[in-house]
Amino acid sequence: MGKVAMKSLATKYTVTTRDHAQITGLLKDPQVCDHALPEVLRSLRERLQRAECVEASQVSGELISMNSPFYLQDQTTGEVIKHWLCSPDAAGYSANDLSILSPLGANVLGCRVGDEIVVDDANGRRRRFTVLRILA
Repeated sequence: MGKVAMKSLATKYTVTTRDHAQITGLLKDPQVCDHALPEVLRSLRERLQRAECVEASQVSGELISMNSPFYLQDQTTGEVIKHWLCSPDAAGYSANDLSILSPLGANVLGCRVGDEIVVDDANGRRRRFTVLRILA
């Protein structure tokens, strides 16, 4: 499989202290990392290094964090999809679950309404999404 292109077009990242600790723990678990794309792991590590950490109560409903529901719009199809950002072990219970270790999941962390995310899907097609709404 080729290199996966993925990035958030946001210039500033904010994550909750709780998310930072949880994701850092995931990234230290060899069993978890063995099942993730290296590009995703690298992206998450870089994002966590650059991010400002805040308490969840300071940003409730303002940014995408773990277990927060949010809506993305696919800029190619116009489709609006509700997702929940979750840990890899919680993903798969609902069609709307989005693992933090997926290319899209890694790049929505810390995004705000209006931010754009660009990822290549499993078929190598470039996809562009916009964050429409974040629920508290």
